[in-house]
Amino acid sequence: MVRQIKNMTKLELCNLYGINVFRFTKDRRVKRKYLCLLALWCLLLVMLAGYLGGLSYGLISLGLGEVVPAYLLTISSLMIFVFGMLKAGSMIFRREGYEVLCAMPFPAGVLAVSRLLRMYAENLLLTVFVLLPGCAVYAWELRPGASFYLAVFLEIWAAPMLPMAVAVLAGALVTGISSRMRHKSLAASVLSVLAVLVMLLLTSRLSVMEGSIDAEMMKNLSAVVTGVLKKVYPPAVWLGMAAVHADLAQGLLGVGVSVAVFAAVSAGVVVCFPNICQRLCGSFAAHSYHLGGLKAGSVMAALVKREFRRYFSSSVYVTNTIIGPVMGCVLAGAVFVTGTDSLERLLPVSFPVRSLIPYALAGAFCMMTTTAVSISMEGKNWWIAKSLPLSAKQVLDAKIVMHLLLVLPFYAVAEVLLILALKPVGWELAWLVLVPAVLIVFSSVYGIVVNLHVPVLQWEHEVSVVKQSASSILGGLGGFVIAVFSAAGAAVVGGAYAGVYHGGICLAVALVTAWLYWGGQRFDLWGKVE
Repeated sequence: MVRQIKNMTKLELCNLYGINVFRFTKDRRVKRKYLCLLALWCLLLVMLAGYLGGLSYGLISLGLGEVVPAYLLTISSLMIFVFGMLKAGSMIFRREGYEVLCAMPFPAGVLAVSRLLRMYAENLLLTVFVLLPGCAVYAWELRPGASFYLAVFLEIWAAPMLPMAVAVLAGALVTGISSRMRHKSLAASVLSVLAVLVMLLLTSRLSVMEGSIDAEMMKNLSAVVTGVLKKVYPPAVWLGMAAVHADLAQGLLGVGVSVAVFAAVSAGVVVCFPNICQRLCGSFAAHSYHLGGLKAGSVMAALVKREFRRYFSSSVYVTNTIIGPVMGCVLAGAVFVTGTDSLERLLPVSFPVRSLIPYALAGAFCMMTTTAVSISMEGKNWWIAKSLPLSAKQVLDAKIVMHLLLVLPFYAVAEVLLILALKPVGWELAWLVLVPAVLIVFSSVYGIVVNLHVPVLQWEHEVSVVKQSASSILGGLGGFVIAVFSAAGAAVVGGAYAGVYHGGICLAVALVTAWLYWGGQRFDLWGKVE
């Protein structure tokens, strides 16, 4: 059985991030795309390393050097939990290839263990990229002993286990509950989004230090930060203190808890794996179908309905793209409940928050658009769209319209809440409505254009498209980045020129959107997207 697990794990790891495709493909265009994606990932990793290194240096400068390992472990664990929970169910219980693999002469638990080990390998890489930059700065500045390096080495292997176990447990529960429902994908998406929102709410409540920090607290700031980290994630403090103070007891406690929880959750997943997969792969068919009246509709309406059916058939697709609009409504609700005074107190400089709210709302809605991966999600069914008597404009317009119709209810709710909270009048009301609307339209058009140039139609499972493809990164964050830089400009301009600035941003973004849309219609859709 160990040999079977080894072989299946090797097969899973060979397909990690498309390594096998890059190794054996003869298509230079495919190799060039993978090299560009590798360069993009390297750039993001360098930025992450710079940020974490700077954060660690700042903590050390404040005299908080002993909390650096625990702080980094908390960051990596939260990232593993959030990203892991959104993909755990679809990765471990994915349908692709299950019918073939379940007929193989080995227990179904072998397949579950191999997929768990694949997730662990991915989370281990994330932990390495988060811990090493900060720990390197810590080692350079404070010159710790040999026990620190040994403890960090052991923590890198143990740190991903506990957050991954909790993420897998949450993902398995969501998948198991939804597998008993008729609309499995939609139910899994709703449960996943609710779980993420609850986690963010609990984390934000736990991580807030009650009261103001006085002089006495400043003297014991390290203890204060350690206390906050204990509330958020105690195992990180155990492992962090083991590295800083060479505390063997706390280190063994953290490693033991992580391994025990990971082993227990893995055992539960292995036991429930066949049952959940069978329910997910099954379908419900009613025998009471009666042909009613036939209705004729427009081509665009039929294409938009097709896009919605494809969208709601994938829980990974829904969960990762609906979080932004949901967070936009949460942001608007927070402003409606607390007002802008509490937000102004959190900012390092004094200027009206009202001028930034339209860009903050736009950034939330543009965080990950459906159009950024809508072509890639066609996958092996792309030939169906190619065989229909349709133009490129009709296909692309349907994908853009689908995204706009999807976010429209969330946008309307957020705008109503902000209008009731801020009570804007005149041009302020116009910019509050227009700025997010223009950026949302831009992000949808920009996403489809990026996906036109870097599509991924050959994929093993949807996670690799929605989370790991170049189009999901470049296309999904374009509108968000513009919203962030525009907000920074609004903070600088402000005053009497705020209206001119908002109008200039709207006009510039609208012109770029029109140019991208015109270029997308001229794209050789059927010839180049293969």
